[in-house]
Amino acid sequence: MEDILAKLLVDDSAIIAQGTAELREVLKNPESTPTLCQIVVSSVNPEIRQYAGVLLRKKFIKAKYWSKLPVNIRTEIKSIILGGLVNEQEKMVKNTIAQLIGAIVKHELSNNTWPELFQFIQQVVASNNILEKELGMYILSKMTEVAPEIYLAHAQSLMTLLAQTYASLQQQYGNDTGYYIVKTMENLSPLVEGNQIMVNAYNEMVPLAILTIQALIENNNDKALYSMELFYELFENAITVVSPHIKNIILMCLIVAKNTTLEDELRVKSIEVISCLARTKTRAIVKNKLVEPIVDVLFELLSSKPDDENDENYFAEDDDDITTSLVTIASEALHTLATNLNPDKLLPHLLKHIEPNLQTNNNYAKKASYLSLAVLAEGCAEYIRTKYLEDFLRCICQGISNQSPVVRNAALFALGQFSEHLQPEISQYAQQLLPVLFDYLGQMCEQLKQGNNKTPSADRMFFALEIFCENLNDGLLPYLPTLMDRLFVILETEASTVHLRELALSAISASSNASKENMLPYFPKIMSILDIYLVNTNNEFVREFDDDDPRMESNPNCLLVQSLDTLGVLARTIGEKNFSPFITKSMNLSITLLTEVYDPDVRKSIYGLLASLALLTKKEMAPVLPQILDYIINSMQSSDGVVTYYKDDAPIVNSQFTVYEDLDEKENEDEEDIENTDNEDDNDDDDADDDVAGYSVINSYIEEKEEAILALREIAHWTEEAFMPYIEKSFEETFKLISYPQDSIRKASIEALAQFCINLSKINTQDGKIALLKALGVYVPKLSEIIRLDDDLSVVITAIEGLTELLKEIKEPVVIAEGHKDAIMNCISDVFNGKVECQDQDECECDDDEAEQDEYLIECTGDLMANFGKTIIPDEFALFFQKTLPFLKNKIKDSKSDSQRSFAVGTIAECLGSLKHNIVPFVPQLYQLFKKCLDDHSPEVRNNAYYGIGELVYHGKECLYPTYNEILQLLASNLPREDSPGPRDNMTGIIARLIITNHSLVDVERVFPVFVQQLPLKQDFEEYKAVFKCILTLYQSGNEIIKPHIQTFLKISICLLHEKQIENEETKSLVVEFINSCQRDFSNEWAAVLSELSPEIQQTFSS
Repeated sequence: MEDILAKLLVDDSAIIAQGTAELREVLKNPESTPTLCQIVVSSVNPEIRQYAGVLLRKKFIKAKYWSKLPVNIRTEIKSIILGGLVNEQEKMVKNTIAQLIGAIVKHELSNNTWPELFQFIQQVVASNNILEKELGMYILSKMTEVAPEIYLAHAQSLMTLLAQTYASLQQQYGNDTGYYIVKTMENLSPLVEGNQIMVNAYNEMVPLAILTIQALIENNNDKALYSMELFYELFENAITVVSPHIKNIILMCLIVAKNTTLEDELRVKSIEVISCLARTKTRAIVKNKLVEPIVDVLFELLSSKPDDENDENYFAEDDDDITTSLVTIASEALHTLATNLNPDKLLPHLLKHIEPNLQTNNNYAKKASYLSLAVLAEGCAEYIRTKYLEDFLRCICQGISNQSPVVRNAALFALGQFSEHLQPEISQYAQQLLPVLFDYLGQMCEQLKQGNNKTPSADRMFFALEIFCENLNDGLLPYLPTLMDRLFVILETEASTVHLRELALSAISASSNASKENMLPYFPKIMSILDIYLVNTNNEFVREFDDDDPRMESNPNCLLVQSLDTLGVLARTIGEKNFSPFITKSMNLSITLLTEVYDPDVRKSIYGLLASLALLTKKEMAPVLPQILDYIINSMQSSDGVVTYYKDDAPIVNSQFTVYEDLDEKENEDEEDIENTDNEDDNDDDDADDDVAGYSVINSYIEEKEEAILALREIAHWTEEAFMPYIEKSFEETFKLISYPQDSIRKASIEALAQFCINLSKINTQDGKIALLKALGVYVPKLSEIIRLDDDLSVVITAIEGLTELLKEIKEPVVIAEGHKDAIMNCISDVFNGKVECQDQDECECDDDEAEQDEYLIECTGDLMANFGKTIIPDEFALFFQKTLPFLKNKIKDSKSDSQRSFAVGTIAECLGSLKHNIVPFVPQLYQLFKKCLDDHSPEVRNNAYYGIGELVYHGKECLYPTYNEILQLLASNLPREDSPGPRDNMTGIIARLIITNHSLVDVERVFPVFVQQLPLKQDFEEYKAVFKCILTLYQSGNEIIKPHIQTFLKISICLLHEKQIENEETKSLVVEFINSCQRDFSNEWAAVLSELSPEIQQTFSS
């Protein structure tokens, strides 16, 4: 037997194959099991001892193999391996034997048929000999690692044993015994929640575990690192036992992070622990005054000197090729704080570092200041735009002109982040920012013309340029010629590297998104450049641009990928008529590449291109749908890119052969295992995972899967009934991914499933209605579950938005099924009351600590509530509205942020129409509430307050008649001093609603000219619905006041339709009705207005 095992350890595939075949034959003999046991404890070769142990564990992890052995053989094996464990000196073999014991205990524990083992453990753990004590805890840690769930029935005795062992260490925790106690606690963590015995024990032991880790840090960095895994397990499975100890955990981690003598891996781990707590226990961090010390340490880490001053990575989480460093983990931790803390709790502590260090001569401290600004942009967007935007941008402009690449790159990164998250305000600074970026671009072009392609700040410069330009929209047009000229230089200059060409193509995509059909003058040249990379897809052709570009090694298809992305953007933006000659060619290219190139990045880009083509072809895409949907569904189903991490020695066997699995299959062909039939298949599935420590998925495969789902959604949207033959399969496959580990996949799945339901709602047949209700029957409960239980806030927001979209588009069928109505109401109430999983559950004296993303969650829920009201009967909604009104009124307090007050006022206003006759009891308090908000300093709050009064007037009718004069006086007083367009538009809306509801109570002769002066509306175009209802009300009543203004209203109407400023179909129909009426009744005025228009517009409105 030893000779056979030795053949499996050589580096020769032929010998391994021979040994595998021989081993299969030997293992058919029942005597092979005792032989392997003897080898485990007697072979002189430790690798063979280990291999034999792994083989036995792989066999005995399955109950049927163990139970088939005679009792005397089982007893003998248990005795041999326990003795072997005590005597074994090689660590790797000792681990294997301990895991073998754990596999056997899994079957013996329930029947108490191995009492000797537990007696032995208790005996050695109680020993005064530290080595024996260590052995006992070592065995227990390995046993609980194999199958922790079987120890739940023995929780009391295990907790007592751990506590007694801790006590016996007499505060000397930094030894291996302390380490194994921590690992045992980690293994048992999934059993803690809900088990009060364990909760109490862990509450006592977590402080001791902290002391153990602190002691291990001083003498064994590796074990300290592994011990910190306990925190992750507790965060996930038993956060309640962590809460009392958060301060001590964070303070310990901060000490570790600051200690430059420790290994970077341990320091990184300590910051990761802090980040986890920042996501889940924000209020505890604030309550314990830990924000300031955390910020101090993070800023210190951000100030460290990089290995490469020209190319430092700031974030690692989105790139498989980037190793997590102290700077990347500190950036991500600060970003986590920014997105989970109220800005008032974070900014003051951070600014005390940023402001002085921007003035210092220390470039690394300056770098840290700009990185800090960058990571604030997303989570503190409103706070920055209302208080610091101009000051911060001034500093960033100085930074991107700095001579030091360390400073310059960080400042460019900050500008990119600001451009992404602080729109539209930042676009107002285009005149200051774009010349600086264009100057960089110009210098780069000159270098390339001279043959110099060393451009150290290119990535950061293009990042900032792309995001800034993409969000400028028409504001980019004055700069477009200069920008395109320089991008073409990069693409056409021989010295340009592959990566520079890739960046230039990406910048063209961003510019196309902003410029749309204004890109047409450059379109032919862009297409000719794309043809080079799209037609010649072989890697050797692309390599000729730059044989030394390292990008080519990790992603040889990078230019093809970017070209496909750019082509997809052009298809969406350049105009259907302009792109139509390229549709067939692009479709054929997509199908060819799907067939010939197996690369997740390429497939992702193809799916994006196909989604763009669906926008253009719509139902005409039907002939190719079967072929392309097969590829899309395959990508969704694929498990490619999944990386399995094994425990300890598991790969030894898993990576080479599975002899017992093969034998098992052969046995099952001939016999049935009578003794172990119950749930045997399930157990075997679990057993297969016992060797697995975890999984990860390579990012490119995640992105492929995500783009496949998004493309499927968009294809369904644009192809409509042509998609119907594929909708059932698409729904089933997408629903399987709605609980996928990666949040991006869950979000894409939610969005796609909503679209499939909308597609089904458009089938006006009995079968269509049945299919819709069936889909909603599984989808709505799943959305409710996600909203309440998913711990990722962005996923919950997507679920709420998905539910809102269903209510908007499908309406009543969404709430028909039993339980749907209650589920939606419960979701709304739970979010408003802070009871869903993604919200911080800690009690807090102050309710003003929400981060901006938490506020956005509540805002989305308000939108859900307003749309929910439109789908249920008014009497039911009135009861729910009454229940939630106190929460909304609380959000209007002066202490709340502008966005919270605006949200609350707006949500109340949006709900009024759904109350119908039930609005009456709410009118007095809501009128006073809205009236008070008219004096708010925030224009958004005033805007919504005016809108609310208008809705009260419109829906409250007779209840508001006595206040007409008061309302008109308010408007007369406030209009001259209101300088924000939104509130002014909504004042106009109030006048319109007063006239619509009862124009006999309005002095139309005096009020209507003021109303006309406010037109056209400047910002809130949704108010055109009320405006044109008002105009038609007077028109149809024959009021003469309308006549002098007919031409004015016609010009506004034509402009709205021609420039597509209104999206609401009801509003469009009102505008068209007015135009038709004027053509009939005021033909001279219509002809006069028409004559002033361009020939193109004349033709449109004459037909």
